[in-house]
Amino acid sequence: MLRLKGNPEEKNFLREVIQRSGQNLLECLQCGKCSGSCPITSDTVPGPRRLIAMILSGMKQQSLNDPTWWYCVSCGSCASRCPVEINMYQVATTLCEMAEETGIKPSEPAIHLFEEVFLKSVRKNGRVQELKAVMEFNLRSFTPFKDAVKGAKLIVKGAIKPKDMVARAKSDPEILRIFERVERMRHGE
Repeated sequence: MLRLKGNPEEKNFLREVIQRSGQNLLECLQCGKCSGSCPITSDTVPGPRRLIAMILSGMKQQSLNDPTWWYCVSCGSCASRCPVEINMYQVATTLCEMAEETGIKPSEPAIHLFEEVFLKSVRKNGRVQELKAVMEFNLRSFTPFKDAVKGAKLIVKGAIKPKDMVARAKSDPEILRIFERVERMRHGE
């Protein structure tokens, strides 16, 4: 299902996505099972089938700006239904990295911000500290009082304790090693 026009840049983009993701997109049948089972496919999010078609057509800019890979929740529905076993999460992760490397801003900044806050919390504490993560996300997304009413109810019920907001967790050296190893892998070391 190769639809490239012969432009070397198009071929290089396709080759790079295949090589970096480890997924042979040339095997894609365009059957639509991935998009049919994808929970994020909608009128505004085209889904994995169309994204693969764009990659196969060498549409680099459109592929890197497509919102599908930002919304991917890595549920595995696409991979489990794909007759040629293409793992779209691997492709989505590759496109995310390529977009970041080329300076393309996230099509969904809130998703990107939440991912940063979540990973920062895990790196620092060994797990996500939900209350701090939500508060930081709300502050950084300029909606500081967004969850204030819910938070107050949780405090009254004893589900969260205000002292937890100021408590410092110890860094886990093993977690730090994992993050360091991931960074080295991202940089090809």
